Amino acid sequence: MILTETNQSWKDVARDFASRKLQMGTHWLEGEEYWANARLLAEQGFLGLTLPEEYGGMNLSLFDAILIIEELCKVCPSSGRQVYHTSIGIASFINHLGTKAQKKLYLPQITSGKLLVGLGMSEPDAGSAATDMKTTAIDEGDHYRLNGSKIWVSEAHLADLFVVYARFGNTGRTSDIGAILVERGTPGFTVGVPEENMSGEFQSALYFDDAIVPKENVLTERNAFKALMGVYNGVRLGFAAQTLGITQAAFDRTVQYIQERKQFGKEICEFQGIQWMVADMFMQLEAARTLLYRAGMAASNNKPDKHAASVAKVYVAEAAKKITDDCLQLHGGYGFSKQYPLEWYYRCVRAASIAGGTVQVHRTMLAAEVLGRKFDQRK
Repeated sequence: MILTETNQSWKDVARDFASRKLQMGTHWLEGEEYWANARLLAEQGFLGLTLPEEYGGMNLSLFDAILIIEELCKVCPSSGRQVYHTSIGIASFINHLGTKAQKKLYLPQITSGKLLVGLGMSEPDAGSAATDMKTTAIDEGDHYRLNGSKIWVSEAHLADLFVVYARFGNTGRTSDIGAILVERGTPGFTVGVPEENMSGEFQSALYFDDAIVPKENVLTERNAFKALMGVYNGVRLGFAAQTLGITQAAFDRTVQYIQERKQFGKEICEFQGIQWMVADMFMQLEAARTLLYRAGMAASNNKPDKHAASVAKVYVAEAAKKITDDCLQLHGGYGFSKQYPLEWYYRCVRAASIAGGTVQVHRTMLAAEVLGRKFDQRK
């Protein structure tokens, strides 16, 4: 896919910065290391890429942000994720749906690297079936009373603000669902103990026990689920960009390795079986990148088409899983060793088939679009 001069320049800027300033990442940054890196990224203008300039952002397109995130993740996935969070990740909910006061309060903190925002969507009984969520927000005059819980909230232990999906009505319909901003320290709100997942990232549960949240923190009330998911489609593409960057890093290392590693007296790249594996990986990467870029380029107002986002999300996720597995295989015992990054790359991209909606759920949505029918999963 041919990039414009502007697109390519941003890609080059990110690649140059990563090569000069970032260390090759083999783990997710934590604690002071995380915040020091956030300050470095903020100084270079990489935080809040799509946010308005008046709040410290760069006002770039969704597509340019995707290009930058992909490049950073080739070198340091944790840095790419920080840029994602502040550009087309959770911060985009405030940018697209927030009030002027909310943007003025929170966005400058995000672009300066002082604030991380978490997302509370999934619940114990509402994962892929997101509309089964039970967390409630009850109107009590000048505030809402929240009750319920959320799970799988990434980096919640580092976040001080959360976008929380909740039911603002009691009809049991999707139209009840909206979102509200909840700050750490809110009475009745607790962030659970961080638990390490397969990739080494920490996730926590959120608990709301008569949590009192002022009305000015509401992002959207009822009849807003479609708007929320419109923003979330951009989040999906951002996650796919991270996945693609990590996968490219695994592939690049493997291309170098098979030209250095010798067995039976010659470089292993001279074996046809390995050549075909490399060719297949290259084609899968090219196809994945094309689908992701197409979805990003076609986005309107930085909100991608939901079907283009699903196609890109599914293909990138499954290609990444296959490619990183083959890269690990070609490294043999070294690929399986934690002294090398291949096994971490594999563990990182494995989440892409689950997070942001499982690949099975996206296939069901795409089939409904192709067939022009709706399929009720509850019958």
